[in-house]
Amino acid sequence: MDQQIQQAVDIALSGTADPSLKSQAFDFINEIKSTEQGYQTCFDLLLSDPQKGIHLNDGLKFFILQVIEENTEKLGEQQLYQLNLALFKYLDLLVAADHHDQVHLKNKLSDLFGSLFCLVYSQINTEFLKLLLMLIQSSHPLSIDYYLRILISIHFHIGDKLISRTKEAHNRSNVLKDLIRERDMPQLVESWKTILTTVKDSALLDNGLKVVGSYVNWMEISMFIQNGFIGIIYEFLKSLPQLRNQSCVTLVEIISKKMKPASKLELINLLDLTSVIGSLKDDDLDFIENLAKLANQIGIELAIVLENDGSLLNEINVHLLKLWPTILEFLGHEYDDVSQQVFPFIQAYMLLAKKYEVLNLVELLSTLLKKIIIKMKFDEDAEPFDDDEQFSEIRSKLKTFQDTIAILSPQMYLEVMPMFFESSIFNASLDDWASVELGLYELSNFGDSLKNNLVNFPKSEITTSKPYQEVQSFLIKIINNFTSINHPKNQLAFFELIIRHFSTKSFNNTTNTSIDELVIKILELFSEFGLFNSVESVRLRTWYLFFRFVNITKPKLNDYFLESLLIKFQPLLVIKAELPTRDEDDDVVENGNFNSQLYLFEALGILISMADSPDSTARSIEILFNPLFSSLETCISRDDKDVNPLVPLQANHLLMALATVTRGLDTQAPGKSAAAKHDPKVVSKVGDAAQVVLITLENLNKSENVRDAARFAFARLMPILDVQSSSHLSKLILLILASPKLKITELGDFLSFVGQIVHQFKNNDDMFQLLNDLITPMIRKIFELLSADEENNPHVTRDKYQLKKSFLNFISIVVINNQFSLMLTETNKPIFPQVLSSIIEYSQDLNDITTTKLAIVQFGNVIAVLGCNNGKITDAKDKLSSTLAPIEGIDEYLMGSTVKLCFELPFSNAAFDLSEALFRNLAQDLSLLLKTYQNRLAQGEFVNFLVNYLVNVGLAQDLTNDFGQKLVDMDAKLFKKYYVSFLAELKK
Repeated sequence: MDQQIQQAVDIALSGTADPSLKSQAFDFINEIKSTEQGYQTCFDLLLSDPQKGIHLNDGLKFFILQVIEENTEKLGEQQLYQLNLALFKYLDLLVAADHHDQVHLKNKLSDLFGSLFCLVYSQINTEFLKLLLMLIQSSHPLSIDYYLRILISIHFHIGDKLISRTKEAHNRSNVLKDLIRERDMPQLVESWKTILTTVKDSALLDNGLKVVGSYVNWMEISMFIQNGFIGIIYEFLKSLPQLRNQSCVTLVEIISKKMKPASKLELINLLDLTSVIGSLKDDDLDFIENLAKLANQIGIELAIVLENDGSLLNEINVHLLKLWPTILEFLGHEYDDVSQQVFPFIQAYMLLAKKYEVLNLVELLSTLLKKIIIKMKFDEDAEPFDDDEQFSEIRSKLKTFQDTIAILSPQMYLEVMPMFFESSIFNASLDDWASVELGLYELSNFGDSLKNNLVNFPKSEITTSKPYQEVQSFLIKIINNFTSINHPKNQLAFFELIIRHFSTKSFNNTTNTSIDELVIKILELFSEFGLFNSVESVRLRTWYLFFRFVNITKPKLNDYFLESLLIKFQPLLVIKAELPTRDEDDDVVENGNFNSQLYLFEALGILISMADSPDSTARSIEILFNPLFSSLETCISRDDKDVNPLVPLQANHLLMALATVTRGLDTQAPGKSAAAKHDPKVVSKVGDAAQVVLITLENLNKSENVRDAARFAFARLMPILDVQSSSHLSKLILLILASPKLKITELGDFLSFVGQIVHQFKNNDDMFQLLNDLITPMIRKIFELLSADEENNPHVTRDKYQLKKSFLNFISIVVINNQFSLMLTETNKPIFPQVLSSIIEYSQDLNDITTTKLAIVQFGNVIAVLGCNNGKITDAKDKLSSTLAPIEGIDEYLMGSTVKLCFELPFSNAAFDLSEALFRNLAQDLSLLLKTYQNRLAQGEFVNFLVNYLVNVGLAQDLTNDFGQKLVDMDAKLFKKYYVSFLAELKK
């Protein structure tokens, strides 16, 4: 067994071993760990003969220690006693032999002692710590090393506040800490002092400080204060560079000890750490960072004391005022890692300042605000476009502090900020991009603080207030003096600022420039400094911001300016599709800048729509459309269009661009008819685009990309074409339904598109006829794809359920828009039974509950428009409701199907568990079907039908009579609860 373990460990640790052999080795190792025989073997290897155990192979020794430690909880008292004796004997021999294992082995052995301590100290070996203390009587460095490591491990097991423990482990830890205080604490503390004052090895002293810092949290602090520990730590802090970082950490632990408010304040007085920190000057970054942590903790502790005892406010304020210069110095440090250490105190102080007026000192807050602003500045040598997450997080936190200062001292805030904008944006040197960037960033922050009313103006006066007008004035000044914004980073920041804060509504003409002139100037700045910017990230982002600005302001441009703008933009509008690729995670990555280009196309559509005359609009449309038409013609005429995937992708992009321009044209008065919005010349140009879309689709109908783009295009062309789109739509629909390899997901999207037509043209006779001709072939196509056999492909199954939902949603749209007669015309009546049976079928399918629920709701819709009316449509708003012939036998079919559904579905599948919310909701939906019939059929006709059905399926007459009576007497809400409980009782 010994050799097997050795071999298994060697194989497991080998970097060149055969994988299958390695797997066997790991299986064997895991078996060793989990068996008593494995534990005993490892015990014997290491501890039965400690002289040999000391010299075992490192890998084997670590594994043995691991096995022993993982089994300690399973051992009985006798085994624990034996392990305790053996381990101390092993440790004594290690020290006597001066055998220095590698650090990870020392730590592992110490961890084992820590685990063992928790199990034996209470009763089995009450002398555990005394034995450790005897170990260091020789002052042998190795004995001190193990002594300190074991104490650190014991603290980890019983005192570490960051470790989550079970209630049982927490109670055990408290008992052990009490026992340490009772039995061994004075001797332990004395030993630590001896080590700190006599040992010269810095590594041992460092661990000694760790022990003090760890144990002080749950030991009597007077033992540390009265025994001179503070003086020793201060000496290390000032004189020993290799120990000062741990000294800071230990002092943080000491000052963090839980105490009563008055006692904590007394400790802070005694330590006088603020003075100590102030006297220490050094360039070592780690040390400065630790000093900042210490200063922060002083402040945090003062804040905690004040929160717990407000009567100490004046005394605490004296300490805080003494501490603030140190905090501000660390906040202003050039390295962010240092500055961040004092953020928690600043936040805590802000919260207290809201509560205690005496802490709300204008001079202090003014100094803090200025420090915060400076800290937000980019480094001069920083790369402006690097994605520095840490700096962004720091800025975000500092902005929170700044906003709190605005709340605490609004008048000071309103005075300081404008002066800073003036100095940073307009008085910085031309090459000082970072100062200008900071000014623009803070101007945006300032605008946000006003919008969010942090300065507490009456809400009705915010946009007319002087500070708000100052923001507008600064924006105008920047617009008129744009030479200071000479860096791409700042040019982008300016355009972001314009989108966020430039307001035409609250414009106050403090200059001779009109709002229209300013808008034109901003458009020119976009054109000159943004849209063609040499930095790609700036350029692409500005395309979006340009669209936002145009969409918000909707400027009216004269013909000359508009046409010159369109011509200037031509290089930006050239579309060049790029095939997507896959990244290292096999996710599809879109290439190129087409998505950003679409913002330009829509923005230009908006500008064109605001032209002086319809002739100008039509002429401008031609300028935009003609290059797109020409490119589409090239795609269609290519010989490789059916084999080269780039061709249909290019066509897709061109069609989407056409559609997006058109969407821009239609932003002026959405919802109105085309005749009320658009001149015939404009409609004619859009009609040309519709024809081009159809020609493209006809020639590239095999491409899903082109089919998607054609639907996308027509959805945006229809609002302008209005009734004139009917002939185009007819051809589009035929082309799409006739497409080879039409995908399930495509058909679902197509249903949504047709639903849009139903809604938009619900009062149009021509469109009704088009839809009437469409319904049957479309539904046949749906059922054809749903019935296709796909060999248990989960993706296809998911897509089919999605198509079912789209189909059910389409039924909902038809009902909502009073067009249910589409389903019952002479053209579509033959397929209606299949439509109805499919809805009932989906209502019974529990494999996708959302589909089931939707189907039940749509079945209720069918009942609402067709049930209980002798086969006639009940919707008075449906224009064919009175003229269509009745559907014979539909009332009986719907009523029988309803009752079967409501009393068979809950019992058809064991998964229908009424204790689960999903199924309970389904049952409630079913109850509404019953209640609908009961409300609509007078003289108890439905109740009699229902009672007879229930009796026929075997329920007692009195039970069914009671159910029928409850259905009549209860409202829908009460009946839902009753129906669910009724089903639950039957399912028992």
